[in-house]
Amino acid sequence: MPLTERKPMRADADGWDLGKVRYYIWKIAAGPDSGTPTGAVLKDALSSSGKLLRPRLLLYFGGMGPEVQARRERLYLLAAMTELTHLASLIHDDIVDEAPSRRGQPSIQSKYGKDAAVYAGDFLISRVFRWGAQEGLLNAVERLAQTVEDMCAGEIGQAACRYRSDVTEEAYYANIRGKTAALFRTACVLGAAETGCPDWVVKKAEEFGEALGLLFQLRDDLLDFNGSGQTAGKETHKDFRDGIYTMPVLKALRDPWGWNALLPLMRSSREWGLTEDELAIMEQAVVRAGGVEAAWEEVRHYHRLSGEFLNELEDFGSVDGLRKVWCQLGLR
Repeated sequence: MPLTERKPMRADADGWDLGKVRYYIWKIAAGPDSGTPTGAVLKDALSSSGKLLRPRLLLYFGGMGPEVQARRERLYLLAAMTELTHLASLIHDDIVDEAPSRRGQPSIQSKYGKDAAVYAGDFLISRVFRWGAQEGLLNAVERLAQTVEDMCAGEIGQAACRYRSDVTEEAYYANIRGKTAALFRTACVLGAAETGCPDWVVKKAEEFGEALGLLFQLRDDLLDFNGSGQTAGKETHKDFRDGIYTMPVLKALRDPWGWNALLPLMRSSREWGLTEDELAIMEQAVVRAGGVEAAWEEVRHYHRLSGEFLNELEDFGSVDGLRKVWCQLGLR
């Protein structure tokens, strides 16, 4: 069915219909397979879609271009393709992490098994590329394909750093630029490019998306250290247990006292695991060595930086929507 024939739905705040994004998510991913075993798995996978953060970024940047009205329907489709790429990555993440749940619901790998979860994630990515190609969104398909490569490279880089006490902050940033910031960056660029924004706006969209993605990951890494990890449904200090040393730990390791306190715990974690008491000692050591506060300073840096990018876009009406997202992901 041509894009122009699809029924409009109720408009949400900021003039964008997020219900239509959800419609396309379902249409692309599971609609053709309703009533089949594949459709059942996909239905559960789609139920884990959250606040549509990346689609909102795409739509807000799309709203800055002169062709926004003519390309509105295509923007909704691009937003759905971006969110499905994110959902596919979450399914695969849960396999790697052996996560029992996702946003309060059983994860696909825990409910259907790892094999089905691998195929479900692959299936979603395949559907994204096929629908994009059928709709003539070839530049977007190419950009999303490159983004998936970047995300995989970031995850591979992170895996190569496991249990290494010599991991640098540069390596940490290289990994999260791929695994997290890449899709933020792409969401912003796809929106701006689709509606004919000038090159400088597309460039600013790319810079803002990267800064916001880094901010998002840094804040996520701090959840364990501000008491929000379990509230957010995460296993407390799972990263440390798995030998993934995030920014608070890396900052603490730069302190001589922190290095001496944490190194034995890092070795024990790799050899036989840590008790809850030992994890509590680790957390206290990271705080005492200044790791948490230093990581928050990184958050503040990227919050300021992304805010500066927004200031350069003040003449565009849809910047208000971007500011809402920016504030939501801001400081504690």
